[in-house]
Amino acid sequence: MMSRHFDTQLLRTFATVAEIGNMTQASRVLNLTQGAVSQHIKRLETQLGSTLFRRERPGLSLTAAGDRLFGRARRLLAINDELWNDMTAQHCQGRVSLGVPVDLVAGRLPSLLRLFAEAYPDIEIDLKCDTSPDLRTQFDAGLLDLTLVEGLEEQAAGAVLSRHRLLWVGAKGGRAFGHDPLPLSLISRACVFRPRVIEALERAGRDWKYVYESDSLEATVAMIRMDLAVGTFLASALPEHVEPIDTSAGLPALPVFAISLLTRDTPAGHPATALSEHLERGFSAIK
Repeated sequence: MMSRHFDTQLLRTFATVAEIGNMTQASRVLNLTQGAVSQHIKRLETQLGSTLFRRERPGLSLTAAGDRLFGRARRLLAINDELWNDMTAQHCQGRVSLGVPVDLVAGRLPSLLRLFAEAYPDIEIDLKCDTSPDLRTQFDAGLLDLTLVEGLEEQAAGAVLSRHRLLWVGAKGGRAFGHDPLPLSLISRACVFRPRVIEALERAGRDWKYVYESDSLEATVAMIRMDLAVGTFLASALPEHVEPIDTSAGLPALPVFAISLLTRDTPAGHPATALSEHLERGFSAIK
C-alpha cells in the first residue's frame, strides 16, 4: 500500500493561517512570502481533496474540513516540536515573566502566545496583566523579564512593535454613541488611554458620563456589547462582537498610541530572548 504522510511544514502553515485568519499576517509570523503561504495551503488542499478555508471579509474562516484538521494538526505539530526539542541540543527551556496590558488580551496576542507555546513547549510563561504604568513600574523593579506597554506615539519607550490610532468602539449596529451625555465604559482609572479620551471629549465640548469603570476587561467589554456604553481600543486589540464607530458619528479623533516591548539584555537561547523575538515577529504581522 502506498505510504501516506503529512508534510509538517504544510501543516504548520495551515495551523498558523487558521490561528491568525489572514495569509499576509501569517506569512510574516512564519517568515515566508505570501505566495509561499498560499502555495502551501493549495498543496495541502490538493493532497486532501478538500477546501480548508472560506475566503471572507475581513479574513479567512475554516470550512468543516478545515475545522476537523485544525485541532489534530496542532496536536501533531506539538508532538513534532516536542520530539525535535528533545533530540537537539539547541532547545530552549526555562521560565519567563511577561507583562501584558489588560486590553491587549482581547486582540491577537493570545494567538501569538499560543504559537510560541507550541514552538517552545519547555518554556513556561508567567503572565501578568495590568495597566501600562503599573507594568512599567514592575519591570523597572526587576519583577518582570519583559513587558509590553502602551503609550503615546511620541513618548514611546523600548522597541516599538506597532502603532495604531485609538478607536471609538461600540456594539455591532449599536446606538449608544448618539446618547447625550455619551456613556463610557473604560477599563481602569490607571489606564493610559483614559486621560486622552477625556481630554478629547472635553476639547470637543461633548458631555460624557461613566456607566462602568473596572479592572475587568470582560465586564468592560460586556457593557459595550450590550449597547449600554461606548469604549476605546486599539485596532490591534479589538474585542469580538464590537466594531469601530464611524467618524460620521461625530466623536472626536483620538491620538495614535504605540505598543512597545521593554526587555533586558539576555543571551541567545535565553527564554526571554526567544519570547521577545517571537513577539517582534508576531506584531510585525499585525501592523
